[in-house]
Amino acid sequence: MFGKWAYGFWQCKNRYDSQQEILRVAHKYRDLHIPLDNIVQDWFWWNVMGDPTFNKNYPDPKGMIDDLHKNNVHIMFSFWPFFRKGSPVYDEMDKKGYFIAKTVAPSFHPVDQGLYDAFNPDARKYYWGLINEGLFKIGGDAWWMDTTEPETEGRETNILVENRVALGNGARYVNMFPLMTTAGVYQGQRAASDQKRVFILSRSAFAGSQRNAAAVWSGDINPTWAYFKKQIPAGLNYSLSGLPYWTTDIGGFVAANPDDSAYRELYVRWFQFGTFNPILRVHGTRTTNQNELWSYGPEAQKILVSYDTLRYRLLPYIYSLAWKTTNENYTPMRGLVMDFRTDERATLISDQFMYGPAFLVNPVTDPGSITRRLYLPKAKWYDFWSGDSQDGAKAFDAPSPIEQIPLFVRAGSIVPLGPEKQWSTEKAEDPIEMRVYAGADGDFTLYEDENDNYNYEKGAYATIAFHWDDAKKTLTIGDRKGEFPGMLQNRSFRIVMVGKNHGTGIGVTSSPDKVVQYSGKQIVVTP
Repeated sequence: MFGKWAYGFWQCKNRYDSQQEILRVAHKYRDLHIPLDNIVQDWFWWNVMGDPTFNKNYPDPKGMIDDLHKNNVHIMFSFWPFFRKGSPVYDEMDKKGYFIAKTVAPSFHPVDQGLYDAFNPDARKYYWGLINEGLFKIGGDAWWMDTTEPETEGRETNILVENRVALGNGARYVNMFPLMTTAGVYQGQRAASDQKRVFILSRSAFAGSQRNAAAVWSGDINPTWAYFKKQIPAGLNYSLSGLPYWTTDIGGFVAANPDDSAYRELYVRWFQFGTFNPILRVHGTRTTNQNELWSYGPEAQKILVSYDTLRYRLLPYIYSLAWKTTNENYTPMRGLVMDFRTDERATLISDQFMYGPAFLVNPVTDPGSITRRLYLPKAKWYDFWSGDSQDGAKAFDAPSPIEQIPLFVRAGSIVPLGPEKQWSTEKAEDPIEMRVYAGADGDFTLYEDENDNYNYEKGAYATIAFHWDDAKKTLTIGDRKGEFPGMLQNRSFRIVMVGKNHGTGIGVTSSPDKVVQYSGKQIVVTP
């Protein structure tokens, strides 16, 4: 499991140039009360690539991190597997024989540099030691392990393929590089501390990478509708491979103009899709050098913030999916074939997906759309925005104005929504609004723990099982199982039976059907 913060919103761009800029952006998010949990420092924060020493634009790195933490913002740092000539680190690694090879890549890295041998256990320990001494010990929260292929621009063949690695022939083992390098960092941090969960963002993966707390993004993609469309099947195919955590550069990586109204529409639609990715993260190169949610004008900002708010209201649901993923080998982003195997038409659809057991997500991938042709698999479905219900096994045109992604919830779903908040742990998840979608029996298990340490591996967590009996029209809230330090002993559940214009949309339902005070013992509710 990742720390709870990782399931919130990430602010990123190519790239923040200074400590001052990082803090200014983080403070503005807090001043505007826009939900945020993580800011990402992309490359060139260092003096020399591979040497974890900050350049002059970061005069007080620990002070910067302390300031972010004081404002409840985490920070991720980019760290590459290449080491450029011109630093003591390079010289020491060269002396120890930790490089696979040294190369010059004129088109992108016009200096001598070495690629470290992640297949060598001593080199992996050394690599983690650099991150530990330079970043983790001063409070760094997560690691962006870029170019884990690794990238070799300016060369016709891959540096790994051409050379031996510690395991043997590089051509044989080349695809394992991301598994080995993420393993070294994961194992290193686990050995250093059990108080902060590991998070790694890697550009590539190999079978088994999930056990290294590694999420993957889809790379440096273009800011076009065509590339946006491709992200949906890309993410679904990745998830179907058994690796659960995937994300994309919302808005595309390659340079785009936030002042262009056509691009703003693309960005909004991409963000709506990203709200239902396992990780919600914006990134990319922008001609204005701005990629914050206020960078796209007030109309777009209003929509973007509304979906950011929805993400945070859904955190009880999302964090419970995280536990289901860890505990039951689940996958939060799900191709329809995973849940509707007997619905032949559903098995062929690549541009719709389930987010957990409840939500059918239908991204809008064509400019100027006000309706979206979609297929409802065989079940009863509720429109998240209106509460209207209809039977599935049919295609139809759903409304899709710019502020609305077509979003449907399957009958039998029990969806917990927490209070609005600015960061993932700002306040306790109380009261929780439990939206019940009648029409089928349903179950959901609410999971909670200390949010960011490894005590859950020792049993420090709690679960509450919910069951909807559609025939009896009763909701059973089961006995709480387990406990952890800081657990809410008593809490409120606001039960909402979703219907037309009731229990709909992002906001808190003003008139719940029943309010239940819960102290850990089973309650049977008839809403």
